[in-house]
This record gives sequence, C-alpha cells and structure tokens, in this order.
Amino acid sequence: MHKDHLTIRFSSDAEETSDPADGNLLSIPWEKPPSRKSKQILIPHGVPKNEVRPTRIERRARLVSAIARGRRWLDEIVSGSITDVQQIASRQKCSVRQVNMTISLAFLAPDLVKAAVEGRLPRGIGVERLRDAPAEWSLQFETLGLNPQ
Repeated sequence: MHKDHLTIRFSSDAEETSDPADGNLLSIPWEKPPSRKSKQILIPHGVPKNEVRPTRIERRARLVSAIARGRRWLDEIVSGSITDVQQIASRQKCSVRQVNMTISLAFLAPDLVKAAVEGRLPRGIGVERLRDAPAEWSLQFETLGLNPQ
C-alpha cells in the first residue's frame, strides 16, 4: 500500500523466490476514503465556523424522537382518532402544555428537521429551543440565529 496507489505482486507457490522486478506487478491508483463523511453544520450568525460544534448524539436522538412524537400526535388529532390534547396528555401522563409544545415541533421547517436528523444543528439547539417556534419557516431560522442552507 502506498499513499496514492496499491501494488499487487502476482506469484504462484513455485515462484516464491522470484524477483519482484520481473513484471508480475500490478499498480492500481487508489486513495484511502475519508474515515468520516463531513457534515455541513448550520452556522449561527456571528460565530466563527471553527467554533461551531454539532449537537451531541443523545440530544439529537431526543430531538428527532420528539419531532416524530409531535407529528404522530398531530396526525391523531387531524385524523379524528383523538378529539383533544387532553386525551394524549392523560395517555402519556404529562401536561396538556407539554403535549402542545411537542406538537409544535411538527411545524418545524423541513430544512431544520433534516439538519436535526443528519446531526447538523449546532450545540445548544435542542427540543427546548425548537418548541413553540414561529410558524413562518424563515423566522424559525432567524429566531435561532442560523443561516438557512
């Protein structure tokens, strides 16, 4: 293995002692692929790019789960299988306010949801910051201080 190519030497059992310069070599151009696919983190206004870190995986999982739960609860209300949020609150053993705040996550801009799923949101933007976001998608980015991409 070399930095920019692989060299393969062909031999049979009878040729174990053959000279490697005898023409039984194959050189193939090759570069090691990056160990990780890089992510384009959404950059907050006025923060240098090198200071932005992605959301931690635990917080990301919690956020994506909350968005999915909010969408599921909204679907239950829209479909009529649930008549009000009190039923969800009773079933989940939580407050009506918590149900409403979780349902609000169903209205996040698709680009924010995609960034959350892909782990491209900067640290500090989790469930708490995204609940009850403005309805207009461009205002969601503005409120969070993010540059939409």
